[in-house]
Amino acid sequence: MSQLRVERILFATDFLESSRLALDYAVAVAHHFKAHIVLLHAIELSPPAEEAEAITERPCLTRKAAQQRLDAFAAGLRRNGLAVETRVEDGSPCQVILDAVDALRPDLLVLGVHGVHRGIGHLLIGSNAEKILLSVSCPTLSVGAHVLAGIDLRLRLKEVLYCSDLTPQAAAAVPYALRLGEEFNVPVRVCHLAPPHQDSEEALKLVQQYCNALRETAPAIAEAWCRPAFHRRHGFAIGEILRLAKTAHAGLIVLGIHAETQLARHLHTSLAYQLLTRAVCPVLSIRAGPQSG
Repeated sequence: MSQLRVERILFATDFLESSRLALDYAVAVAHHFKAHIVLLHAIELSPPAEEAEAITERPCLTRKAAQQRLDAFAAGLRRNGLAVETRVEDGSPCQVILDAVDALRPDLLVLGVHGVHRGIGHLLIGSNAEKILLSVSCPTLSVGAHVLAGIDLRLRLKEVLYCSDLTPQAAAAVPYALRLGEEFNVPVRVCHLAPPHQDSEEALKLVQQYCNALRETAPAIAEAWCRPAFHRRHGFAIGEILRLAKTAHAGLIVLGIHAETQLARHLHTSLAYQLLTRAVCPVLSIRAGPQSG
């Protein structure tokens, strides 16, 4: 299996607390892989501020303040021996991030995903984060609202938890999970969102299609991974998956994100959505396109 390469990391920040924790993870990953970090912040100026900049040919107070905060982050990272670049770009956060990914071609995007509470125990991720995760072309490390603080600069993982919804698109994340297991010399645990009526003919067909996709996506994996019986034994309800990630002290969850149609480009009830909003460890998501055919 080819070596995992992470040479450039794009870290997008809105300066909220969730972004600060995400920065800790971005730094730990950069330190491990000796990667270059690009710190990115998006600003949306009011028309008067834009006009003032055009007339004076000087940055407005909002731009200056954002640049100063990025510079302060950068100074701390450089003291840890990291190569850092800062960017303050105009536009909506979502579009700025997507444009930066297209322009810079990072190996990894790191985001702090802060949720909005809607009633007891229910958490929604922002529309910006959702659109980014469903559109971005590179792997994305999301640090959610429940991720535990205290990450060490020397990134140590005890286990990688690979999760899927048994769709063929989810198989795209398997090579990343296996490479991370090799990189950190830790086991890769497999678990799947158990389909309803998993002994039905439809469920068996779903698992078989998934196994076929695995053979194409990661031909070097053990043959056991390509057997339907293997995956049926590793099927769990979402609550069980979350408990497994917590009790097994998984340092990272890896999964594939996909949108089957333009009308269905929402995470809301998916496995990915549940993990992003409730997991106590970061989630590495690999976006796959619609299933062909």
